[in-house]
Amino acid sequence: MTIFGGGMILLAFLVTPAVEVLRGEWAIITSPSILITDYIAYANLGAAFLNAGLVTLIGLGLAWLIRARFNGYLISAIFTLAGFAFFGKNVFNILPIFAGVYIFDKVFSHQRMRDLIAPLLFGTTLGPVVSQFAFGFDFGWWGLVGGILLGILSGMLLAALMNHIYSFHEGYNLYNTGTTGGFVATVVYITMRGFGLEIESAFYWSTEFTDFLTIFVGVVLLGLIVMGFVWGASMSQYKKIWAESGRLASDYVVISNLGTTLVNMGVVGILGLIYVRLVGGDVNGATLAGIFTITGFGALGKHPRNIVPIMLGVYLSCWTLVWDHADPGPLLAVLFCTTLAPLAGKYGIIAGIIAGALHLPMVMHVGSLHGFMNLYNNGFAGGLAMLIIIGFIKGVKPKLLQDE
Repeated sequence: MTIFGGGMILLAFLVTPAVEVLRGEWAIITSPSILITDYIAYANLGAAFLNAGLVTLIGLGLAWLIRARFNGYLISAIFTLAGFAFFGKNVFNILPIFAGVYIFDKVFSHQRMRDLIAPLLFGTTLGPVVSQFAFGFDFGWWGLVGGILLGILSGMLLAALMNHIYSFHEGYNLYNTGTTGGFVATVVYITMRGFGLEIESAFYWSTEFTDFLTIFVGVVLLGLIVMGFVWGASMSQYKKIWAESGRLASDYVVISNLGTTLVNMGVVGILGLIYVRLVGGDVNGATLAGIFTITGFGALGKHPRNIVPIMLGVYLSCWTLVWDHADPGPLLAVLFCTTLAPLAGKYGIIAGIIAGALHLPMVMHVGSLHGFMNLYNNGFAGGLAMLIIIGFIKGVKPKLLQDE
């Protein structure tokens, strides 16, 4: 993974002149970074790769510092961090979130930091809270200070709520931090509005590098598959992964082995990439975030059997609703809707299709609740969808929710 981060930094200076890369990185750092801010469109291709490489290495450095276990949680967190570093996270706005989780632990929870890898790395979904206050309201230096403090407080609140939010969906929403982050960002947003602060909408979506980025992602994903076979992947171990529902926390590194997990990661990532290209969608910073997130969670809950029904539900919904498959919202939804994969994994194809169909209209509207400051908007929508579905199952047939 260190090679992955370093390789993106090297690639940054190969595709864009150095001066433009550095100028673009500064633009990224000082952007409000709310949804949808594709850093390739906002700055330039090289700057986006530089930012992604740096953020990835920061995440790996933090994991090394706290001696995090090398497992599915860490792998999924790093790939998600890398993906969203093209799409909302940067070397500035992730740091106050880290600090907030750290302070919460030292003051309140007193756990080993290695056990807090989920709120530490996934908690950076709230990076736009920092950037929006720091650079989105023209407060000058006071905005910078306020953004940092707000980020610290948001990180503390997120760390405090994560375990409680899990009970909403019983582990059937893989992006638990996205649900938690949605509630935290909503509180922040309505408080901002109470003080008369309005967030200007953002839409930066690049279209010109689809072919190049397809090759880049394809090389990464095929590389994972090759490494997987080199490191002991086998069909018998892959059957173990396919047999899992994917419910949190299904750590495939533990359930099978690292080699087989890498193969699964490559396969689910390729499925996401193929879908984007088949419907005529753009491969850009935003869709890279979706593809790399699917890839990362190929180590923690996702496999082809449980993601395809959810994706199919979103795809079919586009035929009956008002959105086109290649529109930004539905395109991102079909990638990130796989947060609901465990439902299809346990209850089957029809349940997965229904969940995907419910997810699409929900995700298209919940962003306004949090001012588009929660990057895992699909995780928030998925959590709300599962709140309804799990509540219904509990009321009608609670035995269906018995532990596997």
